[in-house]
Amino acid sequence: MVRSHQEQEVHLRTLASLPGRSLRTDERRFLRIDKTVQIMEPVTITRSEKPIPHELQPLENIKAMRHGIKNRPPRSLEPLTRRIALMQPSTRFTTSDHYGIGHGDNKYRDGYKILRFSDRRYADHYHCEADVEIYYCETSTWRALDDAKVDWTMDLTCQGVSVMGNMYWLARRVVQMIIEDFILCFDFSVETFKDVCFCPLYNINNYLSCFDGDRLSFLQQDEAEPNIIEVWATNKLADDGDDVSFTKYFRVVNPDLPSLLFDHREMSSQPVYYIAKNKRIIAWCEGVVRDGDKFPICIVLYEIDVGGLRNQRVTELHYENDYVGTFLCGYVYVPSLVPLP
Repeated sequence: MVRSHQEQEVHLRTLASLPGRSLRTDERRFLRIDKTVQIMEPVTITRSEKPIPHELQPLENIKAMRHGIKNRPPRSLEPLTRRIALMQPSTRFTTSDHYGIGHGDNKYRDGYKILRFSDRRYADHYHCEADVEIYYCETSTWRALDDAKVDWTMDLTCQGVSVMGNMYWLARRVVQMIIEDFILCFDFSVETFKDVCFCPLYNINNYLSCFDGDRLSFLQQDEAEPNIIEVWATNKLADDGDDVSFTKYFRVVNPDLPSLLFDHREMSSQPVYYIAKNKRIIAWCEGVVRDGDKFPICIVLYEIDVGGLRNQRVTELHYENDYVGTFLCGYVYVPSLVPLP
């Protein structure tokens, strides 16, 4: 199974839920891009599929990618309107880049901003200082944040989460030989990174998502022993970022629970999920089924509550030679009525 992480993630970092005037929270949808653009409406279990726009086709210059250089700038895609915006680089983009989208206190006055920062762990240019810069969508200009302090590493299995105009990630820092796992925020109002709070005790697999529009949820499951899922939630994310902490929201114990990451060793796609009403987990994940002597990869929509697995629906089925795969199974978003300029 071939992974196209570097080729696709360059285009997809900004596809997490967009802030701004949006539809109701029960309009949450999943977005997935593999060989096509797929949108799943979990409430109705309706899946639409369209060809990938030409502008989002994978990069052609693999040699450049191996040297950490992207020869095409990233694009942002608005799922509701399918409008594509092109961002020209200030210098260059690299394969170690991460992106986030947000806005200041007044999104109508200040417009949207896109954060770019680099993670040097696996790049040839590890010794270089991390790049941190902001792209202003209103003026199509970049500004370097030379004073940004990057003394942490990103959890590569965690997609960023956009909440109320700011971005949040799982991050790790080593302080005097002690490992600290915490929630990292980029505050677009003051254009700086902030530590939000410590994470619950890390498990094998940890996933972050938005909860109730103004909080974070944190889901934990060990794929080797998937019979337990724990879900944590923060209190409301205050404007000043103070007094935020996680408390356990609910726990699911059932021997028939599916593993949301079905095989870590085979580089399965990281699942995407959100917490719905009545303590329900709605997740879209990779799985595997048996078809005679073959084991095709499937994409499955799960509904799990405190009693266990309630519903599951196979939304895609792929045989080995027919499946490319992605590092992240998809993204959660709420259709926004505020377009990018």
